[in-house]
Amino acid sequence: MKYVEDYLHFLTHTKRYSPHTLAAYERDLISFCNFITTHIGQPLSKIQLSTLKITDVQAFLAYRKLKEQASPTTLNRQLAAIRSWFKWLKTEGIDNPLIPTIPNLKTPSPIPKALSEADTFKLLETAAPPTVNPQKVTASTRRNFALLMVLYGLGLRVSEALALTRQDVKKETLVITGKGQKERTVAIPDTIASALQTYLKSEAHLPPTYPLFPNNNGLPLTPRTAQRIVKKLREELGLPQHVTPHALRHSFATHLLHGGADLRTVQELLGHTTLATTQRYLANDVEHLIQTHRKAHPLEN
Repeated sequence: MKYVEDYLHFLTHTKRYSPHTLAAYERDLISFCNFITTHIGQPLSKIQLSTLKITDVQAFLAYRKLKEQASPTTLNRQLAAIRSWFKWLKTEGIDNPLIPTIPNLKTPSPIPKALSEADTFKLLETAAPPTVNPQKVTASTRRNFALLMVLYGLGLRVSEALALTRQDVKKETLVITGKGQKERTVAIPDTIASALQTYLKSEAHLPPTYPLFPNNNGLPLTPRTAQRIVKKLREELGLPQHVTPHALRHSFATHLLHGGADLRTVQELLGHTTLATTQRYLANDVEHLIQTHRKAHPLEN
């Protein structure tokens, strides 16, 4: 089609797009034009392009998804090419104000990779305050270790952990304010309770309303600071880049499933509103489930 050829010429000589990008644009636009020509039952002309509806584009995307099994990422790439083409068409006197406004399709959020149990313990052991010369241990060392223990040991969101105050920590429970200001109370296992109590006693002079994890100015740590804390440990230990504060929460869920915890329990501990959200963690657990099946099922023995 002439308008596609002219647009590719524009991308080649004016925008200086790479051959790889140009080839992708050409495939996407030709595929779109061929579909639309069949869909509306006539060749695409200036009039047809200017009056094309959003539903026509949606029909193309639906066809690609159902008939060709295109992924949301692929569909969004094609949609971006179509939007860009129609923006250029306006400079050629073909104004269709609807098509450039079509939003991307929603894509499922990828689940961060969980750490192995060995890497998790290595991270925590490295962050732990040394037992030799405890008087030389800094407040930030105790704070950072307690933070990591809470993120992994209780599976908290980073925002939940950083919003905690000292009074939120009870003897055996922790009061957490999650998404939508919904409160939940979780039991604190002995190991995490011991780390928290040791940390709290080291700063016993601070008031109950003081942030549990403060910065030097007495304000709650920021998520960026939490990321830097984990990044420093990650680089020190040579761990992969997916080791982040949020990955500790995913590791918590995955390791619980490995240990035989049921999905409902994990849902409650994570503070998920629906079980469907928690079920995404099963994607991290498939290989373990396969190995367990092979070892335990009578037909496999």
